[in-house]
Amino acid sequence: MSAETGQFYEFGDFRLDPEAKTLFCRDEPVALTPKAFDTLQFLVENAGRLLEKDELMQNLWQDRFVEEGNLAFHIKVLRRALQDDAQRPRFIETVPRRGYRFIAEVRQSLPSMPVNTPPPNAPNRQRKKFYWAISAGLILLAGALTLGTWQWQKHAVAGTRSAPILSVPSKSRKLSNTGSSHALITPDGKYVAYTNEGGGKQSIWLRQLETSENIQVVPPSESQYLGLAISHDGNSLYFARRDRAEESTSGIYRVMTFGGIPVKIADRSEGWIDVSPDDKQISFVRCPHQPDDNCSLFVIGNDGRDERRILTRPKPTKITGQKFSRDGHSIVFAAGQSFNGSRDFHLLRVNLASGAESEVSRSTFFVVNHLELLPGDDGFLFSAEETLDGKFRIWHLLANGETKALTNDSVDYNDISLSKAGDRLVATHLSNSFHLHLITAGETGEPRVLVAARNVTFGSNGRLVYSGDDGDLWSINTDGSEQRQLTNNAFRDFSPRVSPDGRYIFFASNRTGSNQIWRMNADGSDQIQITRQEGGYPRLITPDGKYVHFLSGLHQTAWRVAFDGGDETQLWNKIIYDPAFSPDGRLLAYCVPEGNNLTRIAVVSIEGHQTLHTFVLNGNYADTMKMVWANDGRNLIYVTSKNGRSSLWQQSLDGAAARIIADLGGDEIEDLAVSPDGRTFAFIRGKWIHDAILIEGLK
Repeated sequence: MSAETGQFYEFGDFRLDPEAKTLFCRDEPVALTPKAFDTLQFLVENAGRLLEKDELMQNLWQDRFVEEGNLAFHIKVLRRALQDDAQRPRFIETVPRRGYRFIAEVRQSLPSMPVNTPPPNAPNRQRKKFYWAISAGLILLAGALTLGTWQWQKHAVAGTRSAPILSVPSKSRKLSNTGSSHALITPDGKYVAYTNEGGGKQSIWLRQLETSENIQVVPPSESQYLGLAISHDGNSLYFARRDRAEESTSGIYRVMTFGGIPVKIADRSEGWIDVSPDDKQISFVRCPHQPDDNCSLFVIGNDGRDERRILTRPKPTKITGQKFSRDGHSIVFAAGQSFNGSRDFHLLRVNLASGAESEVSRSTFFVVNHLELLPGDDGFLFSAEETLDGKFRIWHLLANGETKALTNDSVDYNDISLSKAGDRLVATHLSNSFHLHLITAGETGEPRVLVAARNVTFGSNGRLVYSGDDGDLWSINTDGSEQRQLTNNAFRDFSPRVSPDGRYIFFASNRTGSNQIWRMNADGSDQIQITRQEGGYPRLITPDGKYVHFLSGLHQTAWRVAFDGGDETQLWNKIIYDPAFSPDGRLLAYCVPEGNNLTRIAVVSIEGHQTLHTFVLNGNYADTMKMVWANDGRNLIYVTSKNGRSSLWQQSLDGAAARIIADLGGDEIEDLAVSPDGRTFAFIRGKWIHDAILIEGLK
């Protein structure tokens, strides 16, 4: 309702109240950031008129300098809130290279007049009765508020008052220590323990929040830290780490909070660890990645004795965040899979004595990361990504099983840790620096940097198609010119592949709730769904244009589907890592794991499933290796990493030793592609950036 006109704006099922800064859908409030609301209000107030980007940015940010991407981001947020499709918009129309137009019919309305309000010409006696009734109502309302306040105070005394952080307006600040991949706050809320990286080594530090003084707890080493936990008395710090040189070895260690000699508690642990309320037991997750034991939840004594398995999940289910209950008799944990892009993670509880499991909430998520117990009866906080295309938000799991998002900004919140009083929360803010790079064979110097990106492929004309960090697909020339947006919606579109004739682009999208394959024209028009069952990620369009070979996200096996869709046929029933199909579609190359390391490349025939070649990898790579075929069908191009640096290699099928093509630097390599002429290599390079944030209000 406008402060000047006293009006609402209504469109479709929505009602916008400018005075209250609230958007409603069928009388239910819709969560929007203040800037997104301002953007929507300006669009609605100018419905039907094309608003140029410069006009929008000037009105929304006035004299502040911001990039155009900020406007595109808030338009995307609005489309998601309005459930609008950029390709077939009902509300916000994009006018390419110009701006946006609100196209829905907008109705202006006044708030409803109370039914017992007398008309303007009513007798004075009736107006007096009306005002008397209003006064009486206000007295009753005041009494109700007084009673409510008394009840609130009564519950506060009883210890069930909400945690302070839930009743204070949003308040946060970035801590000065950057690069903290893991951080937690001590129970008294006075210190933050965090991991820090420098010179290729990682260490653990303790920061006093009052004075900003930093104390080193564990000295730098070649280890990689996976997670932190602290005892409830604040005296012992636990951490999970593994040796980078021996990726298969990881463990949990205990050290005095202000420094000392670490003592090993358990072997082979992931990063999710917790301490029981009496500080006598440690819970942790171990993932052997076996068919019948993908991940298991364990409990062990704080002295490293009496280890016992609590529960197990088969492939592909993973166990992530877990937390002891207040009485220590049960553990709330998250379990699910995110390989196929669906919302499969559930919040569950296991009784430690009986092993009985129960569902904590019916809400499901794309992935759940960390859980934190709130004081009193307020339930849990947890960090989770609701959908593949969403953000990691901080959520509230109430005692009745309901879940509610507490953050709704553009920040990804990863680790979370709460003080004992429930008034201070430390979270890690997750961002990245991945960009599309180009190098040409035989040339020296630094690779050319084009744009922020996550996946890339070449078309037959040498033009690049890539998925941006915004989750949309774009195309661009190798010199950086003629950048064009191909998709624009609230979902993530990625893993593009171009047909041999250059007419079509195939890509993965989770628009239907799981990662399925879609096809569109080279200009982004006429988008249609190709797979509807197994789904996954396109890897090759056969030269005859009849089939799409793809990798199943859920089962990690090779499949194919007809160009126009239809039955999905399995090509290879073995689990494969980082597969690459030869240009003619007859051969499949993939990585062979040994333990947690990828050590060899196998080349097999699709038709007869025969192993034709085996090559030993150069370097040590224990994560995801990137591999593609050269267009001649006789060479494999791949990336390996050793001592923190990545290299690009070429392996000939004739058995000759692999030769190095280029040094790709020390950052992570996300994707790799080769130009049609075999001379230019495109790759996505960058790193994940973690910053610690102190939060003192989530209301």
